[in-house]
Amino acid sequence: MGTLLISLLTLVLLLISAFVVLIILMQRTSSNGGMGAALGGGAAESAFGSETNNVLTKGTIYGTIAFFLVSMGLYLLYQSEASKQPATVDVKELISAESVEPAAETVTTVVDNAEVVGTIESTVESVEAQVTEIQSEVDAAMEAVATEEVPEVQ
Repeated sequence: MGTLLISLLTLVLLLISAFVVLIILMQRTSSNGGMGAALGGGAAESAFGSETNNVLTKGTIYGTIAFFLVSMGLYLLYQSEASKQPATVDVKELISAESVEPAAETVTTVVDNAEVVGTIESTVESVEAQVTEIQSEVDAAMEAVATEEVPEVQ
């Protein structure tokens, strides 16, 4: 539905643009004529009567207002369509050597998050087990990037 509406409003915007360009070219720039006289300024006077400038000025104003309103509507539609689409993410950028945390930060994070229960030896063993597990996950991710395979992240 949104794409159809965007296409129709784009067509309307093109038609309004052509209308505004033509109506501006029909107007006389001075009493000597100008571009309006070259493109049939006399024909405009015979079609609209003696109030040609008044009619062409109003047409220019209304056409310009319509142009800006349709342009704003298209902008809002494009923004709503863009927000509905999922962001594409390159997996190779997510798992790369630059984005892997250094081991010291990982160990610090594990130690900070470790639950201190029982003796110091049991806490150290649990921290070492967690560090070993994290290191094996990092190594597996690095190998997957090197072979261009993407592991399933838990």
